[in-house]
Amino acid sequence: MSSTTDPLEKVIRECGEGWLIDWYVPRERALSHLRGVLQRADENGRALLGPSMSPLTPDALIDLYAKNPHKARAFLQVLGTASPKMLVMVWRVLQGVEISEIQMEYRENAPFRLCIRLSVSKDHRPEVYESSDIDDVAVLRHMGTMKLGQSGSFDGFYALNR
Repeated sequence: MSSTTDPLEKVIRECGEGWLIDWYVPRERALSHLRGVLQRADENGRALLGPSMSPLTPDALIDLYAKNPHKARAFLQVLGTASPKMLVMVWRVLQGVEISEIQMEYRENAPFRLCIRLSVSKDHRPEVYESSDIDDVAVLRHMGTMKLGQSGSFDGFYALNR
């Protein structure tokens, strides 16, 4: 691996997600593109949550990597494919916000719909993340599941071993 001075690229490569850069054409614009994706996600989060949204910036991702590289890797695995709204949802789940509901509607030759609700606390209304982009369904495979008696639960967001 070549030595890199860009901290975001360093994190991406150390997480084993260098494909985000190497597959981009032209490659030298990859980091600029990824920063733009993060900026759009951050803007979406601020529009939805206002000041309670913790920044979703390259620096925040670099800080997350320093504290928990597994969470940073999980986020990076969807950075190249998820819509800005779904990136905000992933960011919130990585911060510990609970998944309270998932609805997905799919019918052949009909519009696709994915709706994920997060529950911050009993006192606040849920955060709702909706998408009509079928590529966003990829975030579901990163969600942890567990059984609670006869019911199940989605819990957390995890990196896939590839």
